Amino acid sequence: MEKLQTVFSVANEGSATDGVSVTAYGQGQCSGATYTVSAHSTIDVDFTIHQLCITPDNVNELNNLIRGLLDATKQHEYDELSKTESSGGMSFFWFFSGGGKTSSSSQTKHTMDSWGLTRDQQNKIIDTMMALTAKTNEFSFKGKISNDKYDYSVSGNLFAIVMDCIIDKGETHNQVRFLAPDVHMNSTGGGATLPVTGSLY
Repeated sequence: MEKLQTVFSVANEGSATDGVSVTAYGQGQCSGATYTVSAHSTIDVDFTIHQLCITPDNVNELNNLIRGLLDATKQHEYDELSKTESSGGMSFFWFFSGGGKTSSSSQTKHTMDSWGLTRDQQNKIIDTMMALTAKTNEFSFKGKISNDKYDYSVSGNLFAIVMDCIIDKGETHNQVRFLAPDVHMNSTGGGATLPVTGSLY
């Protein structure tokens, strides 16, 4: 059983009142194995990891909550966020982080303002995140890595997107970790990224 090993450190953020701050955002290695995919070929991958994070059901519920609070004209734009590789296939990851390594509570508030969310709606999101509790989840992954675009073998590791947040509500603070569902392979030398079919949940 492989444990997710994050490739970044968690930064400390100053406390804030009623807000969400992203303390770390990036790629976490989700399998200890190194995979080699020959030119123009596809291989099967199968692994299991245990990770202390928010449950997949809670991730989906939070994503749907944020989407549901947006105006209809903004919902399509929100859905498009999940298509960026840095979102890991879940819109609210990019929504809160903008793809950056950290985002202060004032920055995430500005983001929510810019999407047209009222203060009451923002409080609903904050209250929902405050109630979340991280637990150890098992992710059994089965998928395929395809090397269609390179005329040479590519070796590397599989990574998923991880986001650590601190939620502040008055004097109460909650630190949680989110794991996005999509996986990708980075070559050992960092020069190639290969698509992976299948997801962690």
